[in-house]
Amino acid sequence: MIQNRFIITAANFIAVGCMGMSMGFLGPSLPALREGLKIDLASAGLFTSGIQFGYGLMGTVGGILSDLYPGERVLAAGCGFLGGSALLFGLWNSFSLNLLLVILMGIGCGLILGSSHAVLVGLHPRRKGSILNYHHIFSASGSLIGPLVIGFLLSRQEKWQYGYEILGIFVLALAAFLVFVRAPKGEIRNRVRFRQIGRLARHKNFIFLVFVDFLSMGTQFSVIYLSVTFLKEAKGFSVVAATAILTAFFIFMILGRLVCGWAMVRNLNTRILLILLLSLVAISFLGWKGDGWISAAGIMLTGLAISGVFPSLVALTGEIFQDLAGTAMGFMVMMSGFGGMFFCWLTAVVSQKAEAGFGFIVPLAAAILALLIFSVQYRSLREGELKRRARFGG
Repeated sequence: MIQNRFIITAANFIAVGCMGMSMGFLGPSLPALREGLKIDLASAGLFTSGIQFGYGLMGTVGGILSDLYPGERVLAAGCGFLGGSALLFGLWNSFSLNLLLVILMGIGCGLILGSSHAVLVGLHPRRKGSILNYHHIFSASGSLIGPLVIGFLLSRQEKWQYGYEILGIFVLALAAFLVFVRAPKGEIRNRVRFRQIGRLARHKNFIFLVFVDFLSMGTQFSVIYLSVTFLKEAKGFSVVAATAILTAFFIFMILGRLVCGWAMVRNLNTRILLILLLSLVAISFLGWKGDGWISAAGIMLTGLAISGVFPSLVALTGEIFQDLAGTAMGFMVMMSGFGGMFFCWLTAVVSQKAEAGFGFIVPLAAAILALLIFSVQYRSLREGELKRRARFGG
C-alpha cells in the first residue's frame, strides 16, 4: 500500500481538480445541450441544479464517512461515481437519462470534496487554512481548463461530449489508483460522536456559517453555470467569447486563492471573509447592470471576489469545531451544493419568465444577504476563531 504523505496530498489535489473540471464543463456546454435536447432555459437549469443536488447531498456524507472510514476509500468511491457518469453523459438525447447522469456526477463531486477536506485536515493539522486554500486552487484550475476544452471543441465544431469522455476515463483510472493508497495511521481520525451532532447543528455560530455558505456559493455556482448563457442572451456575446470570459473568471479565482492562501497564514479567516464578501457584492452589481465589456469585466472579477470565500468558510468551520472537523466541514460542502442548486434553479426560472439580463439579480441578492448575515455575527465568529487559535496554536 502507498502511504506517502506527498502522494496522498497530490492524489487529493488531482481528484478535486477533476471535480472542478466537470463543473467547468457544464456551463459552456449548456447552450449546445439545450439545442440537442430541444429544451428551454428553465429546463436546462435543472441540469445545473441536478449536479449541485448530488454534490450537496453527498458533501455531508463524504465528511461523515471520512470520520468513520479511511478517507482515501471514500475519495476512490467519489472518483468512481464521477468518472462513470461523465463517460456516459450526453451520449443519448434523453432528458431524464442525462439528468440522472449529471446528478451522479454531483454525487461523485460531493464525495470527493467532503472526503478530501477531512483527509487534508488530518494530514496537515497546523496548516488547515492555507492547505485547504491551495487545495481549492486545484479545483479552480480544473474549472479553468474545463471551459477551455469545451470552447476549443465547439470552435472546431467537434462534439462537446468528447471532453466528458476523456475526463471520465482519467477519473476512473484515478479511482483504481486510490485503491492502493492508505493514509498514515493516526493522522486522519476525527471520529464522529453522534450525540454531539445535534449540539453542532444548534450552535449559533455554525448556523450562521452555514447560511453564509449557502448564499455565497449560490452566487458562485450561478455565475459558473449560467454566465455563458447570460452573456450570450443578455449581453450579445458569442458562445466562444462568453466561454473565454468564464475562463478569465477562473483565472482570477486562481490568483485570488493564491493571495488568500498567503493571507490566511497572517490574518484571521473572519477578516478575510468580510473583505471578500464586501467585494463580491460590489462586483456582482457591476456584472448585472453593466453593458457589454463592463458586464464581462464584472463576471471576470467575480472570480477574484469569490475566490477565497469557500476555503475560508471551511477553514473557519474546522478551526472552531475541531472535534468534529469532518462532519462540520461536510455540512458546509452540503450547503454549498444546495445553495448552488437552489440559486441556479431560481436564476434560470427568473431568466425564463422575465429575461436573461434580469435573472442575474438573483446571485446579486444572494451575495448581499450573505454579507448582511456574516456582518451580524462577525464579532462572535472572530472571538471563536481567536479562542481556538490560542488553545491549539496556528
